Amino acid sequence: MKRFVLLLCAFGLSFAQERPGNFDLRFEPAAELQTNAPIPFRITVKDALGKPLTQAKVILQIETPEHEHVKTYQAPATDPGVYMAKPVFPAPGMWNVYVEARRNDQLTARTIAFNVRESLP
Repeated sequence: MKRFVLLLCAFGLSFAQERPGNFDLRFEPAAELQTNAPIPFRITVKDALGKPLTQAKVILQIETPEHEHVKTYQAPATDPGVYMAKPVFPAPGMWNVYVEARRNDQLTARTIAFNVRESLP
């Protein structure tokens, strides 16, 4: 009986794990990248059939290549399949921007490096 219960638990856990979402995930800044200002990033997510992905949880995370200044931003939906986050880069230089889209147990993520300039006074 104990083996049956363990087998049943293992079977249940196998379904609880994340799996690739195969989402088409694209993002870009909607303004010039500079320090100390909220920069809107437009994030578009489509499902495997090319339709806008709705009701997803989308986050955007920024960090330097040295894994410093890590900050995560929620990206609420603005239109079907379109999400918006507004990170603030505290220092100039290269930054990794990581975006993750989740729906149910499916996950797709992508990272792009951007060069951020010092804001003008």
